[in-house]
Amino acid sequence: MRGWFRASFMAAMMSLAPVCGLQAQTAYPNKPIRIVVPYAPGGATDIMARTVAQRLGEQLGQSVLVENKPGANSGIGADAVAKAPADGYTLLFTNDATFVLNPVLFSSLSYNMARDFVPVATVAYLNLALVVSSTLPVNTFSELVAYTKAQSGKISYGSYGVGSQAHLMGEMYKKLTATDIVHVPYKGSAPAVADVIGGQVVFTFPAITTIQGFLKSGKVKALAISGEKRSALLPDVPTFAEVGYKDMDIGAWYAFFAPVGTPREVIAKLNAAVATLLDNREFVDQQLVTQGMVPMNMTPDKVTALIRSETERMGRIVKLSGATVE
Repeated sequence: MRGWFRASFMAAMMSLAPVCGLQAQTAYPNKPIRIVVPYAPGGATDIMARTVAQRLGEQLGQSVLVENKPGANSGIGADAVAKAPADGYTLLFTNDATFVLNPVLFSSLSYNMARDFVPVATVAYLNLALVVSSTLPVNTFSELVAYTKAQSGKISYGSYGVGSQAHLMGEMYKKLTATDIVHVPYKGSAPAVADVIGGQVVFTFPAITTIQGFLKSGKVKALAISGEKRSALLPDVPTFAEVGYKDMDIGAWYAFFAPVGTPREVIAKLNAAVATLLDNREFVDQQLVTQGMVPMNMTPDKVTALIRSETERMGRIVKLSGATVE
């Protein structure tokens, strides 16, 4: 009798196991989620992370907290997430520089995309604009080329860091126009724009949202932007492809990543939550479009393919431009 009871009890427990497992899976998230941003507070990546975090928290029913871990061209933050538990409660929110530009530019990194991470979801693409001071005697991209050629060896351009998108765009400009222009790296796009206005550097490549106030006040002029089509915020400004400089088309896109080994059902739930957010017209119009961003909704597999294709493209551009991080 005792043996029959034990066997019946074990059978009952085994029948409940799938149900318990399902409950454990569907319980995610049951505690706050931490999003690591590998850049300093106040920049475009940080602002976007906090905007998305708040809305994701509302959808998932849990607090979503943002933690900044800047340094080493986003390597410090990426390394911290790579070493975090693969349970879906620590995510990396970054731009494409972390997994596209850094591997192309740096011979040694503390992290590796294929080894340490899995993509979760993309959020948005950000147009970058070439801007000059309103006092500079140029009004079109072709006029800028003529001006810089005439001033070759005497002028400089600003970027928001060695190895940044702006750095590559500037070096590509030098290569394509055959001009000698000194690269001046800043700690952010804001000080680079300030020095453009002040006349210390001729141009830089900020996000549209960074310069909206300066455009309205007439302190800067945008001569071209990245992206496949013109921005709704600057409909009169042509793309780099339109002005004949397609190889300068280097924008930025933002995405979530998780430590390798994170359960597939967790990745799927997070991807679905982001997709739902991007389907929200109010969010897209008020939080993305007004910031000069284009919604970018991709599955994890498509993000992997994007990283592969963009790494190949950036590798070609780096080789052609001669950009270095030394």
